[in-house]
Amino acid sequence: MKLRFFLDSEFNEHAKPFALDPISISLVPEDRTAPDYYGVSRDFDASKITPWLQDNVVKHLPAEQNRRSNAEIRDEMVEYLKDFSTKDNPVTSIEIWAYNGATDQVVMANFFGGLTSLRAAFKAAGLPSPQFRELKDLTRATGESLPPPANAHDCHEDALWARELFETLAPKLPPARKFLME
Repeated sequence: MKLRFFLDSEFNEHAKPFALDPISISLVPEDRTAPDYYGVSRDFDASKITPWLQDNVVKHLPAEQNRRSNAEIRDEMVEYLKDFSTKDNPVTSIEIWAYNGATDQVVMANFFGGLTSLRAAFKAAGLPSPQFRELKDLTRATGESLPPPANAHDCHEDALWARELFETLAPKLPPARKFLME
């Protein structure tokens, strides 16, 4: 079975040199009847939050008692994804689509301690390595987009928006661009 998810994350690029400090992450499945995943870290360096992050991201975060460590978020994401696989219908591939896919892939990998550790965690859980896909490819191919969500930079709202963008644009791909879906 092929699974498709939509990803968004928030992070601070000013907390550590040459690194992204993960703040929050959300995975929304293509299947609208399945639950979403949303995790907010308590491990990010709050002393390094910029005014932009304060005004645009922090205001969407839950209270500190509802945040978890990066390790807990990592483990929860793996368990969340494993719940989609059954003995009769095992997961054969996982696509993760994001609007800023390269950055979101790095942030997701940071929750695992790096991309190699992310792949190892998926393998240990009996899941295939995720294939990260870029939603901007669909906007370029179709020449269309959607207005951002009202609560932009709430990563769960942004992941829901990413799913809506995919559902709107994928059917409009010109025949010569259908390879973007393969």
